[in-house]
Amino acid sequence: MSADPSFSASRRAFLKLSRQTREVSISPPRSDETTLAAHCTGCSDCVTACPEKIIVLGSDRRPLLDFDKGACTFCDVCAEACPTDAIDSTRELDWPWKAEVQNTCLSMNGVMCRTCEDVCEPRAIRFKLALGGKSAPLVDFAQCTGCGACAHSCPAQAIRINKSQDQTKKVTA
Repeated sequence: MSADPSFSASRRAFLKLSRQTREVSISPPRSDETTLAAHCTGCSDCVTACPEKIIVLGSDRRPLLDFDKGACTFCDVCAEACPTDAIDSTRELDWPWKAEVQNTCLSMNGVMCRTCEDVCEPRAIRFKLALGGKSAPLVDFAQCTGCGACAHSCPAQAIRINKSQDQTKKVTA
């Protein structure tokens, strides 16, 4: 049995690997997969225009948000730059994405960390103390905008932005 030469047991290597394997599949605000498929030409004007630099082109040349690069401010600059209205600033902002904390959260594993709480502007993340010095992050889905600031800042990459089961809440930017 030979060892994998690319394997490293260090914490830094583990966290770096976690960042590399995170899937990016969220379309920019005021767009959806159907509209992008029908109208997006892959021109990358939205990528260039994004002041947060979090829009990337996927393998199909359609825009996706990459929360490893930062958070979305819902500024609509990408929509204003889109020449085909694949991202349309007149479309209602129906943003069903919310933060979900994974079991790899440092705080849940006894390591003091509250980075996500610190960066969450709408104050949607709080911590509840538990036995053994651990504290569990609680996400208030009514307050969460799904901007990705918490996911971007988490040193353990323990926060994912996932589609909420309750898609009736409209986010106002």
